[in-house]
Amino acid sequence: MDALLDYLDEIEEVLDSSRRVPLSSNVSVNKSKIVEIITDIRLNLPKDITAAQRIFSDSDKILADANHRAEKIIDQAEAEANMMKNAHEISRRAQEHAAEITEEAKKKARELRHDAAEYVDGKLALAEKQMKAYIANLEEQHKQIIDYFNEMLDVLYENRQELRR
Repeated sequence: MDALLDYLDEIEEVLDSSRRVPLSSNVSVNKSKIVEIITDIRLNLPKDITAAQRIFSDSDKILADANHRAEKIIDQAEAEANMMKNAHEISRRAQEHAAEITEEAKKKARELRHDAAEYVDGKLALAEKQMKAYIANLEEQHKQIIDYFNEMLDVLYENRQELRR
């Protein structure tokens, strides 16, 4: 976003340093310099998109981490259950305990997945909001640039008409 503002500052500099048209408040603009700045703006737009993609990839990492933790908890519960089954009397209690641990692990896994999904959803909602703001900002800036160039075209046309009189 800062790069875009820098480009707008550069356009202002080009306008401020442009020669005035005699007997008017208009200026003569270096078209190639303006086109170069607009090209740079277009080339740098994907940086904002890359930032949004980074947020999406982070969400996958968070979900993968939550799944990994859940699997570790379940594996640990199953390991405990297998060790407890060795003794006959303890076997019955071990099965009950293993079932409780497994159920608790599954519950924790569901909670982790749910929490991760909510976290990712929040991040994605923020990314969506930022992207909408970027798009709105770019649309406004694009409109302003087009309005400016249309004004310049009108000035050029008027200047040519004055020259022909």
